[in-house]
Amino acid sequence: MFDRAHEVRSVAANIIINHHPHLEEAYNEGLIGFYFKDGNNDWAGKAKKCTAFERYTTGHMLFIFIDKHAWKVYSDDQRRALVDHELCHFTREKTLEYNPETQKQEPKWCDVNDPDNWGIRDHDVEEFSEIISRHGLWETGIERFAAAVRSADYQMTIEDIEEEQESEESGEPARTPYSVDRGGVVSLKKNGDGKGGDAA
Repeated sequence: MFDRAHEVRSVAANIIINHHPHLEEAYNEGLIGFYFKDGNNDWAGKAKKCTAFERYTTGHMLFIFIDKHAWKVYSDDQRRALVDHELCHFTREKTLEYNPETQKQEPKWCDVNDPDNWGIRDHDVEEFSEIISRHGLWETGIERFAAAVRSADYQMTIEDIEEEQESEESGEPARTPYSVDRGGVVSLKKNGDGKGGDAA
């Protein structure tokens, strides 16, 4: 069962303004459909480019589906991270257009209403922890991911995660700047946004 997710749409607004300028026009024109999905889902969120039939019946170009139960149990930081994650899946083509004022070719987003200008981007890195342990950063995508982790404001250790889990059980506040839920999902406690056809 699906329900319109107005709350998710509201969370997406600031994230799009700050981090996803290619989506602003689509958001303002109502081309992104935000929906809660009830039921036994094995994912917290999914991003999907609409089929021709879905565009015809809904008027949307893109979908974001959020598991209703996950949304209920997630903290505000986790919700922002989830929405940001799903928005990262959407890509939009650019073209070069001559600007007579600057007398230069400048990049411009392609037509928002042309489905050929939209795509779905895969995750930057997907690998087993054992492979990284045995072979290191063997692929450039993993290297880029590791560089992003190293530049993060805070580096977690396993001791930090254990302390957070112990504090949750005892009811005492943890000293770490993030939280870990029972499913192992980690989210920062800071005020920041946290950083085919469909993708999870």
